[in-house]
Amino acid sequence: MKTPIRLSDFIIQNMEVILEDWEEFARTINPPALTMDSKSLRDHAELMLTAIAKDLDKPQTQKEQSDKSRDLAPRNPNMTPAEKHAESRLLSGFNIGQ
Repeated sequence: MKTPIRLSDFIIQNMEVILEDWEEFARTINPPALTMDSKSLRDHAELMLTAIAKDLDKPQTQKEQSDKSRDLAPRNPNMTPAEKHAESRLLSGFNIGQ
């Protein structure tokens, strides 16, 4: 029987394939993505995926898991890669629905 892979390991081991799919999907978002190059479409994606994988590997108590799932966990004072990505996309002409 094959040993299941942890999600964090899957993300790291398949990063390039995930990023290729990310970019392919991002190209479908009109109109802003039509004029963006590969680097621009992928910006922050690798950082976000790495942050997710690291977070999945962090030991947590049941209370910490519960708090995080309800957005009650303490906030990091620095912008996360996801927040940076959202800000840059809004500045590039994307709307909140895109």
